[in-house]
Amino acid sequence: MSNSRSDELSLSMRIPASKCYLENALLTLDGICEHCSIAEKSTLRVRKALQAALSESLEIASKQTEGLFDLKFSVYRDRMDITVENYILSDNKEDFEDFDSEVIEAKLSFVSSLADGYKYLKDSRQKSSFSMQFNLEIN
Repeated sequence: MSNSRSDELSLSMRIPASKCYLENALLTLDGICEHCSIAEKSTLRVRKALQAALSESLEIASKQTEGLFDLKFSVYRDRMDITVENYILSDNKEDFEDFDSEVIEAKLSFVSSLADGYKYLKDSRQKSSFSMQFNLEIN
């Protein structure tokens, strides 16, 4: 991506928190990277980070009821930000109390190793069990 880039892109998507839908998120990411002419090395790194984030989030929430992933992709001049938010589809308060922040952060540490900036966001929205944001510099 050249430094003379003047446009930005933002895309949000919601998918069921299920393994069979993870490829949809990765295909969307591939399309964004292609559209924005992001270098192959950066594309592979961000793809690996998103795949790890979604897979580990599924493992963390596997004992819970059905859920959703809210994904937000934002491409700026020199970086891409991705937010992954995990929602549980349940009205039972106990389903939300089983998440231990330390366990979640440990499981998601691989994602932080692939990112240039990483934030774990506990309870960022109503009915969200956890979310994370990671940034990758793209040149």
